Amino acid sequence: MTERNPLIVIPSQVDENGIPKKQLLDIHGKPMIVHSWSRAIEAGCGNVIVDCVDDQIAEAVGGAGAYVYRTDPDHHLRTHNYRTESGADRVAATVNKFDRFYTHDVIINLHDDLPAIDPKYIRTLLYPLADYEVAIATLVCPLQEGDETNPSVVKATVEWEEGRNVSWIPASKIGRIKDLSRDIANLGPGPYYHHIPIYAYQRPQLDRFVNLEPTDSELNERIEGKRALENGMRMDVALIDEKPLDVDWENELEKARNLLDKAL
Repeated sequence: MTERNPLIVIPSQVDENGIPKKQLLDIHGKPMIVHSWSRAIEAGCGNVIVDCVDDQIAEAVGGAGAYVYRTDPDHHLRTHNYRTESGADRVAATVNKFDRFYTHDVIINLHDDLPAIDPKYIRTLLYPLADYEVAIATLVCPLQEGDETNPSVVKATVEWEEGRNVSWIPASKIGRIKDLSRDIANLGPGPYYHHIPIYAYQRPQLDRFVNLEPTDSELNERIEGKRALENGMRMDVALIDEKPLDVDWENELEKARNLLDKAL
């Protein structure tokens, strides 16, 4: 894989549909956001910054040793009033202030509610971007029972490429996303995969993406990847073993604690 210089950005409080200030929920004596930051550090694939809007969250993660960047949540690189669920628009604005001289050529947008994500999955995002024609990298995993008819699960169809894989994930494959939808009836023939909305971008392609207008299908299905695909941006994907746990509700905290116990 070509040598790269990634920057991992954790934009805090992007999607607050679940628990208010869930980033401060206690997991083994530490706030959840500290665990999420620790997983990014353990990935060992680039510098990590945490973009905060809340003083208490910034103090918690900064006290653990994180580099904290304070942002204006209303400042985005965009010409429309729609915000992506991943916070890509905010990440682009932050990166273009933090790294004005393009020191980093890959930007990884990592959620703040992934306290137990396996760091190898973060590193995996770099492999699809080894091909410079790829604008965006993301992840998929196998569907579980009931996922095909579950509208909360975004499904993907993929054109896998012979000989491209990630060596430390036995079942791994790398390929090009053909389409994304919540309804497999829109996707044509399978097999289908569960799309995991964690993204890495070639640096110039992040700016390009957030300055594109949202497409109708993106707005209708709430899938920001549709915008990239429908504007001719190549999005490649790596197949991983399972979906990382994102903590949106308190009943998922115990799952996160158990996963971290197994990892220790």
